[in-house]
Amino acid sequence: MANTLKSKSSQSMPLASAPTFTVADLEYGEQFIATIASSPKTADAYRYGLGQLAEFFAATKYLPGNKPPAPKYAIARLNDTVLLKFYEWLTKQKYAQTTCDNYLAAVKRFLIWLDANDRLPSGFQVGKAVNRLKAARGTRRVAKAGREPDPGVPNMVTYYDAIPLPALDEKRGKIKRLEILRARAIVHTLYASAGRVSEVASLTREMVLDGRKSEIRITGKGNKDRIMLLTADAQRAIAAYCRERDDDYPGLFVSHGRDVGKTLGRGTLWSVVKKAAKALGLFKGTSPHAFRHFRAQQLLHEGMDLDVLQAYLGHADISTTRRIYAPYTAVEKVRDQLETFGRSARDAANDAR
Repeated sequence: MANTLKSKSSQSMPLASAPTFTVADLEYGEQFIATIASSPKTADAYRYGLGQLAEFFAATKYLPGNKPPAPKYAIARLNDTVLLKFYEWLTKQKYAQTTCDNYLAAVKRFLIWLDANDRLPSGFQVGKAVNRLKAARGTRRVAKAGREPDPGVPNMVTYYDAIPLPALDEKRGKIKRLEILRARAIVHTLYASAGRVSEVASLTREMVLDGRKSEIRITGKGNKDRIMLLTADAQRAIAAYCRERDDDYPGLFVSHGRDVGKTLGRGTLWSVVKKAAKALGLFKGTSPHAFRHFRAQQLLHEGMDLDVLQAYLGHADISTTRRIYAPYTAVEKVRDQLETFGRSARDAANDAR
């Protein structure tokens, strides 16, 4: 379950607004988070999910809390409808399905931990809570969006490349130029590296040597070291952005307005992609992760070996690469073969005469 949450959290959680309540508002919440030892990012994902659970308690009065300003929702008052009611509340907030799944995964693991430590109320059955949710949702699998990216994904790179830079003497000209050059560098880096959005957001100027390096050693998902590769186009875009800057902030992608110098979070990278996707009329679910899917399918379709693609993407297991990308590539190869060797019905009918 932990792996499921980790794989989805980077795609979905940036879309949700920050909860008013936090994991500290849940009895035993902080103790539970302290047991998440897999990685800080995973702990943050669970922390955010449980913050949403506290938000649900506050919004629905499902559990009465103590008086403000520090409500502490008592676990002893839980009952086995909690997952079902939490899911129903999430759907009313119009969160994406993957976001709902992330939050539910966090709460399920919290319940399992509470059960293992004898902290659930007498009569509470975790299995029954899970089954109530399953019965309400049905057994039909929901197709996951994003596995087949919009074919217009590379147009987001040319979209930002085509935006003219304002003159330095224009009002806010310097900041506008920096923001455009930053956006260009972001989309070029996403396209070239097929990096996860969290990996791209965490890059520093030293890691890329202001665009002079084409190979970057990073610590990726699961705290595993891997090499991120940049194309010459991406290097040029990064170099142009860094040349325009006259600061010593270490982050590669930083704010130039409010909180100047602060390294951008994943949410800002999402907004850069969303702006281009909207302007180009791309699928509304297009996200930074679409670059990763597009490049992987493109490279595999053009003949890259599966084990090489695995290394490029930083997958720990080649079965992950095969499961996600090989089925779509097989379809594209069949289509190519049909266009090469297939004959139209008209031509075939003429041959039969």
